[in-house]
Amino acid sequence: MIVACALGIVALAAASVPPPTSVNWARLLFWIVITAAAAALPVKLPGGVNASMTTAPLLATAFDSSLPQPFAILWVAVIGTIEPRDIRREIVWYGSIYNKLSYALAAYAGWLAIVVLAPIEGGPIRTALQIVAGGTAFMFVNVTLAVLAASARTGQPVGRVFALSVRNVGVGLVSQVPLGWLMAEIAQKVGEWATLLFIAPLLLARCSFTKYTELRELFFGSVSALSQAIDAKDGSTRGHADRVSRIAGAIAREMGLSEREIERIELGALLHDIGKIGVEDRILLKPARLEADEKALMQRHSIYGAAILEPSAALRPLVPLVRHHHESYDGSGYPDGLKGEEIPLGSRVIIVADAYEAMTSDRIYREAPGHDRAMEQLRKYSGIQFDPKVVRTLGQVIQKRGAAAFEQSDLPPIGYETLAELRRRLAHDSTDADPAHSG
Repeated sequence: MIVACALGIVALAAASVPPPTSVNWARLLFWIVITAAAAALPVKLPGGVNASMTTAPLLATAFDSSLPQPFAILWVAVIGTIEPRDIRREIVWYGSIYNKLSYALAAYAGWLAIVVLAPIEGGPIRTALQIVAGGTAFMFVNVTLAVLAASARTGQPVGRVFALSVRNVGVGLVSQVPLGWLMAEIAQKVGEWATLLFIAPLLLARCSFTKYTELRELFFGSVSALSQAIDAKDGSTRGHADRVSRIAGAIAREMGLSEREIERIELGALLHDIGKIGVEDRILLKPARLEADEKALMQRHSIYGAAILEPSAALRPLVPLVRHHHESYDGSGYPDGLKGEEIPLGSRVIIVADAYEAMTSDRIYREAPGHDRAMEQLRKYSGIQFDPKVVRTLGQVIQKRGAAAFEQSDLPPIGYETLAELRRRLAHDSTDADPAHSG
């Protein structure tokens, strides 16, 4: 980040000293205003990156041959990207400086790619190459620096930030590249006023970013609500699914899986016990070990869970993970008796995460055996109940992060009344009620 800022300052200084002798200040101010307007409405993407519509006006400035370059593009990138959050000091000062210099570097890279291809003969072909090269250079530098900054700020891996923030809005970002060239052409051949017509497509692009963010929040809110449904029924295991999800995600990331697969495993772990909604309360809430017949009924929860998720197209990829999260590596598990590689990898990860979490958390019928005992049991039954590779990976994760990395104390306080608590309260209220007014 320091290197990026230093390079940005060097580029600004080299382009500004000495200043150009002739500048179309009205045109320069116009692009600054258009860029500032585009920067005024950023959309915060899930990974922590803020997306704005500045790509088009910045590339338009780079393509504008009536301005002295790279003086114009660098200063439009620095001044034009000042946004309300900077003025209100919602961003720390060094963060604002980094953002502006990042834009300057990205804009400079885009302009440089355009200039390198300028000597090529062949009109339309050259223009097409300049659009592709300029847009690619700008977006590569801009996205890279934004993702690195978000990763440093949030503590999330770079790959995860990219997957959450950029991968799903890539089309919207790329669409601004040819739009930038077209804005420059219209401004030079028709007039600056005509470029105002491009406000509509820029707003549409912003709307697509906003909808993606809103839909993702809605989806994860629904998943969280489903996960909390079992917590609401039985408060004694509050947060179990959340901890299993975090442990499973850490294991999956240590195994080098793709961010898409990691997210799928985390979601599957979050919902792995959703089928317990269909288990009778006398079994689910029993404050003692289950009898054989009760255990058989409890084991149906994985089938119930798969059935609950199956109707939803968005949740259907999680069905195999939920259905098979109680299979054993040697084939002695349930409900289908799968063994070894037949068990989905995500399920094998969840099985280990689930067992580790259960053995390191208290239950109403016993105290937690603890980390050392949990790892001892996992290694003992490695190759029998658990995938040996997944067990080894969990050991590596804990070695790096510590045995207390997934403790319940990491969770926020419970924010809702569980069904068990509600029943107790209502039962207590009914005994205190005045019989003359009951009913």
